[in-house]
Amino acid sequence: MTQKLSIRHIVAFILAVSVCAISTSAFAQGVAGSPFTNHVVQPGPQVVIGNPVPMPIDLDPNGGPWHKNIGDPQFLTLGPATIDLFETMQNVGTEAWGDWHEHLLPAPTGLPAHTWAGVISLSINGNPIGFSSNISGSGLTLDLFNFSQPVLPGDIFTIHKQINTIGSGGVPGGFIRLEQYPTPYFVPEPSSVAMLLAGLLISVARRREMR
Repeated sequence: MTQKLSIRHIVAFILAVSVCAISTSAFAQGVAGSPFTNHVVQPGPQVVIGNPVPMPIDLDPNGGPWHKNIGDPQFLTLGPATIDLFETMQNVGTEAWGDWHEHLLPAPTGLPAHTWAGVISLSINGNPIGFSSNISGSGLTLDLFNFSQPVLPGDIFTIHKQINTIGSGGVPGGFIRLEQYPTPYFVPEPSSVAMLLAGLLISVARRREMR
């Protein structure tokens, strides 16, 4: 009887730990200290950030989005109707990234809003990876997910994306204001490990009962 109770207790403990792990990690997104950065660049058609030195970013459960201003300090046009934006960053935290999210913020007063045109490619340490993308919110929100491999701590992550800079009335825009954040990647998921261990323990208990 003691043996059966101890196995049940172990199973219950594993399930409880997995629930706690899921509940705490589900909100682990954002960047340490909610950084705000300004990037002075030359007019397009290509804008490059984080080359040759990648921009460091660290996941933090209590952090907020990474807020960036990108553009000419005089609010001059960044380029033609569509510009290519290359951003390179390094995961300097302790958690792997499983996806990436960006949101274009309202342009400064008097300037037209920008919209996402799409994403050309993603790469990790210089090697292209597969992904899925979705543009929503009237073209302001960009979600990247289904990475073919996670961005591990220490990895260098590059995104080649395109932004429409022509606003209403055909007026070219200037500054790009956006916020970004990754979300963590978990392998294996705590719930999967817990269910596997619980199944193994139950199987062992049944075999012992049959003896």
